Amino acid sequence: MELIYIGDKFYSESKSVMSSIYDIEGKRQDWGFVQIALRNGEDVHILQATNSELEYYEKKLQRFKDNMNNEEKKERVVVSQTAKPNVLI
Repeated sequence: MELIYIGDKFYSESKSVMSSIYDIEGKRQDWGFVQIALRNGEDVHILQATNSELEYYEKKLQRFKDNMNNEEKKERVVVSQTAKPNVLI
């Protein structure tokens, strides 16, 4: 198993959508898979991400954040449009 470590911030800032580790093909992995591989006797190689790999995952994280911000804005608009005004009788 060959993995790339990109850093913990990707997991936390993406609300766990991204991981801190990916395989060399770019497939999301997690530490549970690493434990299973080690338990099964597989060799596990974890490399630091290169600058170009980090740039790729930074852009991916930014796209995720932008999408989340857009969704939150849409939700606020929907709530404000459907909120009932206070009526005093």
